[in-house]
Amino acid sequence: MKVGIVTDYYYPQLGGITEHVHGQATELGRRGHDVTVLTPRLAVTPRTVDGEDLPERSFDVVNVGLAFPFYANGAETLLSAGAGLPLALARAFRRHRFDVVHVHNPMGLMLPMTAIMRSAAPITVGTFHSVVPPAYWLLRASRRPLGRVFRRLDACIAVSDAVVHSLRPQFPDLEFTTIPNGIDAGFFSPDAEPLEELRGKRTIVFVGRFDPRNGVRHMIGAFTALRRTRDDVRLVIVGDGPLRVLVERMVPTELRTDVVFAGRVNRLRPRYLASAEILCTPCSLASFGMVLLEGMSAGLPVVASRLPGFELVMRDGVDGLMVDRSDDEVGFAAALDRLLEDPSLGRRMGAAGRQRALTTFAWPVVAARLEALYESLLDRTRVLAPRLALA
Repeated sequence: MKVGIVTDYYYPQLGGITEHVHGQATELGRRGHDVTVLTPRLAVTPRTVDGEDLPERSFDVVNVGLAFPFYANGAETLLSAGAGLPLALARAFRRHRFDVVHVHNPMGLMLPMTAIMRSAAPITVGTFHSVVPPAYWLLRASRRPLGRVFRRLDACIAVSDAVVHSLRPQFPDLEFTTIPNGIDAGFFSPDAEPLEELRGKRTIVFVGRFDPRNGVRHMIGAFTALRRTRDDVRLVIVGDGPLRVLVERMVPTELRTDVVFAGRVNRLRPRYLASAEILCTPCSLASFGMVLLEGMSAGLPVVASRLPGFELVMRDGVDGLMVDRSDDEVGFAAALDRLLEDPSLGRRMGAAGRQRALTTFAWPVVAARLEALYESLLDRTRVLAPRLALA
């Protein structure tokens, strides 16, 4: 098959969709398919601690449009634009003659919606990545035009049932197939080399942009509460964002030597995970939980807020511990303390999470499900085409 993947998000932009797209394209290519990623250039390239160390690529990338930083649904995001974007997409579609056009985040303005409307491929599918709160006014106000766009898709994929539940009230006639995010279990591995500068003290790691919903404020509050009863642990915060100056000020003066701000990290993330004993994420809104999955794949026990998207990834009491409210800093401190007090429990949970990552979320497993969906849809078009010609 010739597969065109359309996405606002790809390297050097970091994030869950970027990693999903790269893993999807890599694994489909490994399975013998011809894959091209269509994505915009970035108007602002985010700086990372590890520079331009990007993963190797085995597929073509075609740039269409220009992506600008934006803010929506409680998080940093991108908005693609450009007067020539529709024509550039149309030229790419004519040149490549894809069998499948796979659009990520179909609710994205310009690039994703334009790709859906202009696709001439036998099948066009879309993957929905975001949980949208019921009170999100923009979705309610635009559900009719969005519904017309989405009905052009031959399949609507959701990365979790939490995404389906959030979208169904606005789009009750859409049928969703749940296929989760994938993980490169060879990259996010327990075998990664710990960082030398983080040896010598027990470490909790937080990974995420400094969006309010990711809970870095509550992570600092939980660590502060934990340090009232023990002094053998540090916190490493892997992430960055415009709010960094404010976030750094949240750390009590007496704890600042034991709170490490690592910055925006890309390929070094497995080494930060390997340097830690626990991954903690007091997030308040998530569709899936790529951060959880990366920690599980690296063999870490996870302490996380009890969100529908998270519950579909990790099992409370098996792969880690869940706290009912994302703002329950004392509850997070207690869960962290429990794992620190019982290292054997943490090791068992880390091993269980690693096994779950391998059997349920590793890219060979997830890509096989995508491939089967493509083939079933293509088979259906082959059956219908002769009938339509005779009608």
